[in-house]
Amino acid sequence: MGVTLGRKVAQGGTAVDEIAGSYEVGPSLKSKIKSLVGIAGGNLGLTACFGQYLIPTCNNIDGFNPGATFFSSPSQYLTNLNNAAGGESNNIYSVWSTYDQIVGGACLVWGKVTCRIPGQRNEVVKTTASWGHFQLRDKTGPDIIRWL
Repeated sequence: MGVTLGRKVAQGGTAVDEIAGSYEVGPSLKSKIKSLVGIAGGNLGLTACFGQYLIPTCNNIDGFNPGATFFSSPSQYLTNLNNAAGGESNNIYSVWSTYDQIVGGACLVWGKVTCRIPGQRNEVVKTTASWGHFQLRDKTGPDIIRWL
């Protein structure tokens, strides 16, 4: 959840909440952010949310609902977030793993990599079972440092 929340804070503007409705996040921080690195984010939703509309983290307003079909859009929050692609920084990167046990499904949602950030410049992809979600969080410093 940190990647999508961080992206929205960086973008600024209006956000949507299932309970509170629309609210203002604040001004864009893009001019103040040299590089944004997303680690294992669910930018297009999560496979665990397929058909789980009643679970709060999977709802279709501000949750990680990936959409009902390949052709549908993810939640309103994720759709708005991704439509403002590149609004976070001029330098956007992602780090993800095909073995992420939290994001799941080899980081694929409807055949698309949910861990990629629209408008990113580069990425590091880990493809062995030793690189789960928490290993990405704890051990990717050497991969990330060159972007900063």
